[in-house]
Amino acid sequence: MKRCSRCGEKMPLDAFAVRRASADGRQSTCRSCAADHAKRTRPRKLAEAPEVRPGQKWCRRCETVKGCNDFPVHRGTSDGRQTYCRECFADIYRERRERDGQVVRPSRIPEGHKFCRGCQQVKPLSEWAPRRSTKDGYGFRCRECMSRRDRDRHLAASYGLKVEAVAELLSTQAGRCAICLLRPAVHVDHDHETGEVRGMLCFRCNAALGQLDDDVDRLHRAADYLRGRRLVIRSPHPGVFVIGRTDPAPSSKAGAEESSPRRDLVDLAALRAKARGA
Repeated sequence: MKRCSRCGEKMPLDAFAVRRASADGRQSTCRSCAADHAKRTRPRKLAEAPEVRPGQKWCRRCETVKGCNDFPVHRGTSDGRQTYCRECFADIYRERRERDGQVVRPSRIPEGHKFCRGCQQVKPLSEWAPRRSTKDGYGFRCRECMSRRDRDRHLAASYGLKVEAVAELLSTQAGRCAICLLRPAVHVDHDHETGEVRGMLCFRCNAALGQLDDDVDRLHRAADYLRGRRLVIRSPHPGVFVIGRTDPAPSSKAGAEESSPRRDLVDLAALRAKARGA
């Protein structure tokens, strides 16, 4: 026997719910008092359940009669099912995740679309890459987010840079290639011997440096070649070669080169107009 702390009546132990933390393993209030208290403090307890047929159950949260298969399994209840349906449990889980600041998928997604956890947008399946290991056959992020994530990992692994550092480096160059000043800089250029990052280049200039193996002497010889200083190789003795260059012939190109502005006073507007014309 045990006395209820609320109504003060002495009842058998079976009239009290189980509570392992207490000394006798039972609640301090009887089941009837606990039920009355729950009805006063929980508004859904006051709602009267409608007529429920066999194989159905009433959800107290959405107040809808559904099939028993729409309720999760719970061995502790009399009918072996949870009190709330699956949709209500999903809403509760979603609200809890939102309070914790986690990424939450919308409850309603149109057919042929999917929610991206990267940009947190609902996009059509055409913007997703296939993936066999997932349930729906598509990745967890859209193609754009996957490309951005792969680039971030490549920058960190290859150059030890973060996206913010690359953006700051790009802003110092006004978004233009550090060599031609014509095209947008999209590639990080670095010294292959020391690994030090030198700047941002466009695809063509970056490929040109790679083709010349970052050799300064080759670049100087290429500049002399473009200025008209032709290469002359003489062999006065067997196995001995003398390398020389001829002076460029006077031409309109040479005159224009003499009158060209200093390299630190480049007209970017003229270069951009030239790039648009090309």
